[in-house]
Amino acid sequence: MQFTELSAFPLAPGTLGQWIPIADRDFDHWIADPRATSHVHEAHLRGAQDSLARRRIVGGRESWLAVGIEFDEPLSVPGLREALTAWINRHEVLRTHVMLEDDGDGTLRTVRRSLPPDGVELDLRMIGTYHSVTPLRDQLQGEFDRATAPLSWPAYMFATVARPRSFTLFFAADHSLVDGYSLVLTPNEIAALYRKATKGSPARLLPTGSYIDFSAAEREAAGAADGAHPAARLWQAHLAENGWEMAPFPMPLLPPSPTQLAVETRAALTHDAEGVPRIPQGALNFHLLDDERTNRFTVVCSEAGATLVSGVLACMARINTDLGGGPVFRCVIPRHTRDSEQWIAALGWFVAIAPFRLDTTGARTFAELARRSQQQWKASKPGTTLPFLRIGELIGATPTPRFVISFMDTRSAPGAVYNDSGGASVLRSRDYSIEDVYLWINRTPSGLHIAARFPGFDTARRTVTLYLGALRSMLTEIGDGGAYRGSGET
Repeated sequence: MQFTELSAFPLAPGTLGQWIPIADRDFDHWIADPRATSHVHEAHLRGAQDSLARRRIVGGRESWLAVGIEFDEPLSVPGLREALTAWINRHEVLRTHVMLEDDGDGTLRTVRRSLPPDGVELDLRMIGTYHSVTPLRDQLQGEFDRATAPLSWPAYMFATVARPRSFTLFFAADHSLVDGYSLVLTPNEIAALYRKATKGSPARLLPTGSYIDFSAAEREAAGAADGAHPAARLWQAHLAENGWEMAPFPMPLLPPSPTQLAVETRAALTHDAEGVPRIPQGALNFHLLDDERTNRFTVVCSEAGATLVSGVLACMARINTDLGGGPVFRCVIPRHTRDSEQWIAALGWFVAIAPFRLDTTGARTFAELARRSQQQWKASKPGTTLPFLRIGELIGATPTPRFVISFMDTRSAPGAVYNDSGGASVLRSRDYSIEDVYLWINRTPSGLHIAARFPGFDTARRTVTLYLGALRSMLTEIGDGGAYRGSGET
């Protein structure tokens, strides 16, 4: 299952319809909900509020995630309406809204209101028939950007592109409502509910808890933590070693000269309210290894006492050293917080971040570095046992991550083979940062896939391409039994 941008999604033309969630009552009559907001949701809302004040525009924050699902049958409007309504009823996060309200002294606090099951209806708006893909993609991109504003409800929408014998369904939501794993599970859930609505087939979905309940429990537990908590100590040590900053991508991202930077900046198509250019980030998406080669590399890792994840990180660290980044490799690792069975199939943002540090000094073989990486992978896990916003409150610093590497194994997800063969893709919004690099590495039934986003400069594209090309070569060489040379070998 690929994780990519809408521009790379293999979309066919058709008739576009937008399915907009509508509450069955005015917002003033929603149910006052005392359950607390998660730290990550609150931090996201505060960031959105700051962005709104800075950019002074109405609409989304371009922080959405989406999934595109292919159906090889004609669209049944009644069937899909029934299926999507059932899915909204299944996931409470789609029937709640958190606001930032002024306490009267300028302090903003979070306030939640919710709807009961069957409190949301769907309004189908037919946009028109598109005979070419480019304007259709542009329309979808704009609608997703506008409809997923985290400060208003609904911060999500559905869309269909219908054809005589097939249709594509999109679900887009602000990141505060979903994470990547949520969207990996979404295609099977909606398809099962659609089959139930149109054919009477039992859906047979896993029981699921509510992200709202998780948020309240996590908030209470995090509030009881102090500076002696293992997560706070780990992050404090990591940041102190790096001057209280997050480590950047280890290769140049900006044009090498002020003149070239000015030239590329002037080419920006949009600017914010203060005239600062907004340059869309670049993207790369490709397979690092096919399934057979991924299995061979995994065996090598296992024989060294490491996992696939720690083996890949070991290779990245070695490449960091080879390309002049020094012996110490640093990045931020998102890790899921679905630590109970009731959260496994829940829709929500079950993610925390951990620091990762790997020193390659003296590692002469891959096995040695992979074992060291495995130790560091285990040592980093406590970093995710507190939300980063709470950690910042405890240690007095919350710098923004600049180099993030995410791993996910989707092979056990229902429908994984169909999705990986083109049945569904996870999509992400555009980003305009000029300093951060995100890498998403997914183990799928077809192999090891990587998606990257990086600053939209030619320099960044060249260096990230070089880095990922070196990674693919090293993974292939090690998996194929080739020699690995550690630093200091001749």
